[in-house]
Amino acid sequence: KLRAAGAMDVVRPIKIKTEKLSSNEFHAVDTHDPYDAERFTLLTTKTVHFQRHGQGYHNLFANVTRELLGTEIDSDDTNPSQNPFVRPELQDSPLTGLGRSEALSRRAFVNSHTAPQIVIVSPLHRAIQTALISFDRFYTSGVPFLAHEGCREQLGLFTCNKALPISQTKVDFPTIDFSLITHGEDDALWIPHAREKPLDESDRVYRFLTEFLMHRPEDEIAVVCHSAWLFSMCNTVMDCGGDESLESWFDTSELRSMKVSFYKESQHKL
Repeated sequence: KLRAAGAMDVVRPIKIKTEKLSSNEFHAVDTHDPYDAERFTLLTTKTVHFQRHGQGYHNLFANVTRELLGTEIDSDDTNPSQNPFVRPELQDSPLTGLGRSEALSRRAFVNSHTAPQIVIVSPLHRAIQTALISFDRFYTSGVPFLAHEGCREQLGLFTCNKALPISQTKVDFPTIDFSLITHGEDDALWIPHAREKPLDESDRVYRFLTEFLMHRPEDEIAVVCHSAWLFSMCNTVMDCGGDESLESWFDTSELRSMKVSFYKESQHKL
């Protein structure tokens, strides 16, 4: 579907190479160039821990709907009885009890194997909740938690991906930095009648990585966000070298640690 939608093999000014890190590599990223040094210039390398949120109520409703219908859900169906993702009561779907337990189950690993200097979160509630639970030690020790629109889930149609009024979210999470959030009270970024196109989502992921994350001063960063966004990142924006463990769909609350290197094609005079 991504290829048919024109989201694959897009030529962009900055090339992003990604490798999966083992636990003993997290804090000592090797910055050797995997690309031809005469053709590409290494701009920077980051250690990034990408995590999907734990189970949200929209995920739970989807599981129940599949069981009742005995078939997969048509994601473009606007009928709430057939497509739970458009149910109005699931706006900005929070974590279920299971989702909280999933996030908590990651805490021991996060505490012993990661050391993020900043935690970037989607402004949707389930992502913020997951970050606060999984990265609790860093939150309580003063590591900044910063919300960013660029790592939100696929925009449009799905009510579960429509943000609640930012004033309400600030009340619910008073210690999160929302200074970069722009969606306002009625989520001006969300499109009511159509899902964000794969190429548009891919471009948004690319901008987040190259216009924001690449320029962060921190060497080790955590990003807590969403499954479709992460799938787009690993399959349309990053060069994962064919590593299926990176290119596959993230499970709820799953965390993958990556060495992310940014390259610019060198300019040569003939």
